[in-house]
Order: sequence, then C-alpha cells, then structure tokens
Amino acid sequence: MSLKYLLTALAASQLAFADDSCGDTTIENQSDADGINSCTTLKGDLTIKKTYSGDLSLSGIEEITGGIISSGAANVSSITAPTLTSIGNKFDLEGLTTLTLLSFPKLTSVGSINWEALPKLQSLNFDTGVTKAGDVSISNTGLTDLNGIQLKTVGTFSIQNNRDLKTININNLQNATDLISFSGNYDTLEIDLPNLGTGTNMTFQNISSVSVPSLEKLTGQLGFWGTKFETFSAPNLTQTGDLVFKDNSKLSNISMPNLKTVNGGFTIARDDKLSTISLSSLETVKGAIDFSGTFDKISLGKLKDVEGSFNMQSTHGNFSCDSFKQLKSEDVIKGSFKCEADTKSPTTANGKSGTSSSSSSSSSSTSSGAAFMTGANVPVVGLAAIFGALAQLL
Repeated sequence: MSLKYLLTALAASQLAFADDSCGDTTIENQSDADGINSCTTLKGDLTIKKTYSGDLSLSGIEEITGGIISSGAANVSSITAPTLTSIGNKFDLEGLTTLTLLSFPKLTSVGSINWEALPKLQSLNFDTGVTKAGDVSISNTGLTDLNGIQLKTVGTFSIQNNRDLKTININNLQNATDLISFSGNYDTLEIDLPNLGTGTNMTFQNISSVSVPSLEKLTGQLGFWGTKFETFSAPNLTQTGDLVFKDNSKLSNISMPNLKTVNGGFTIARDDKLSTISLSSLETVKGAIDFSGTFDKISLGKLKDVEGSFNMQSTHGNFSCDSFKQLKSEDVIKGSFKCEADTKSPTTANGKSGTSSSSSSSSSSTSSGAAFMTGANVPVVGLAAIFGALAQLL
C-alpha cells in the first residue's frame, strides 16, 4: 500500500474513533470530561453523574446536539464551558445544592432550560446571552437576576420560588407561546418586559412591579394575586382571556384604556384600595363579570355584551347599580344578575369574601360558567421545590 493510501486510511480510522467518542457521554470525573475535549460537536447527551465532585470544565466543545443533564449531583461546585455555543435539547440541572457557578460565555441557543433546587447559584456568566430557548423553568435557586437570559421568543417561562430574585428584565422578549408565570420569588420582585407584544397566559404573584408597555394581545389568562404594586398599566392591551385581580393589597389604579375584549371571565376581589374602576373601551366579556370590594365608582361605558353572569357587590354607599340594571334590562348581560351597594360583607360569585376585612363563604360553584384561576392553582413546582427550600436553610 502506498504512503498516500496509508495516510488516508489512518485519517479515516482516527475520524471514526473520534465519532465513536463524541456521542452520548457520562461524566463521573474531570478525566471523563477531558476525554471529549477534542470533540467540537458532541452528538448526544452529556450526563453528569450524582457522584461527581468539584469543578467541571468542558473545554473545546462548541455544540451539543443532545442535552446537559444532571440530577442529584450535590457536590458539583461549578460547570464551565468556555467555547460552547448551543445545546440542542434540554439543559436540565436538578438538586445541585452546592453549585455556585455556571459559566457559558458563548452560549446563545438552548432547546429548553430546567433548573431546580440550585440554592447556591447566585448569578449567571452568560456573556453573549441566550437568545433562543423553548421552555424555561427556573425554581428554588439563589439567583438575584436573570442577566444572560435574552430571549426573543419563548414557550413556557416559569420563574418560581427564587427567594433572592429581585429583578427580571427580558428586553428582547416579544412573544410567548405558552404560560408566563412568576410566584414565590423575592417579595419586591420587579419585572420588566418592555417589548412583549403577544402571549398566551400570564400569572403573577408576590411582585412589586410589572411593566408590559407593548403588550397587545393574550389568548389566555392575565392574572394577579397578592402583588405589592399600586398601579397596573397595559396601555396597548386590546384583548385577553380571563382577567383576574385578587388580594392585591396596595392596588389603587388599573389602567387599560384600549382593552376591548375579555374572552373569558373578569374578576376583581379583595383589592381594598381600588376605589375607581374605569375601562372606557371595554365592549365584550365572553364569560362572567365578578367584582367585589370597596370601590365607589365603576365606568364600563362601551359595554355591549356580557355572555356570562354578573355579580357586583361593594361596601361603599355611594356606589350605584343603576347603569348595570339598565344593561341587564337591555339584555347586554345574558346571565344571572346581582348588584348590591353598601353591603357589609360583599362576596364573589362563589360566595367567598370580596374584601380582605370580611369573611364569607357559601357554595363553591359559580354561576358564570367561566373558569377562574385562583392563587391556589397557579402553577407550582412540586416536591423538588420543597427539597430546594430546605436546602437553602442548611
């Protein structure tokens, strides 16, 4: 065999060997990681074993077609990948209770992110920024911000029980195709989504401010429970599914001047500082209207169609039901009708207390036919959430 053919055969065999070593990989120690440093592309999953201890460096790898997966590796202290630009599948880290550093300075694309019970992780070294991801779920971490998450579109975006998370600013996010949910984070969490124009469901708990100046349309629910903000403003919102404001102790102003359609039920309850409700453009509510509280003035000047029931109860003596009785007589309100002023114990349609200072209960059924999400069934994160919370106390 000539030298030319021998060299060609040798090169081919080396390539085949490299391909064999650049597939699914399990990492038990740094030596395992060093063994794939020659792989610019890892064609499979990279799994970090529970027994791994210390720092992990993934040098030389530029692309992982599968995912990075680790569950219960409690002694991993850091993961660095200085050249990695994309993870084709999931970036799934759960129960890495001593992890303090994620350094992925060139990472821009991830199939999905699921980080749960990482109580020591306080910040992200994502210098270039992740601009593409499917679903993102981050819960029970020590993160104080989400700098480095610079998504333009996202599926589910769920941020739960990150007790030190103080600010979230996703400047580039324009569209969410599934649930956006924030709950159980730092009590005065500030959320800024300046370019979000469309989405499906958005739910918020335990936040001090939310900015959605570009939001125009939601196909699903928009809900707020137990927030700390005084004003909610959505100046460009024209359409949403169910709309819920409950137990927002400081809320005194709701500004949605262009809202025309609620494709579901509209609930306001136990927002005791909300005295005036003015929705000058609202025309259609496909479900029920269920308002209870201490308000004295409600303006729904363009209302043309309420397909569900109507429950309006206020403690205030100056509140008037006259305009709503007229709407009922004109068959604008299609369902059952109840409107009361100067009542000591206003209730929601299902008999629950309508103010934070009173208590009442009756049947748990509603007369609207519309399904309202309550604070109790806003999405939660399961047993790993409890694990993560306990880990933070250690």
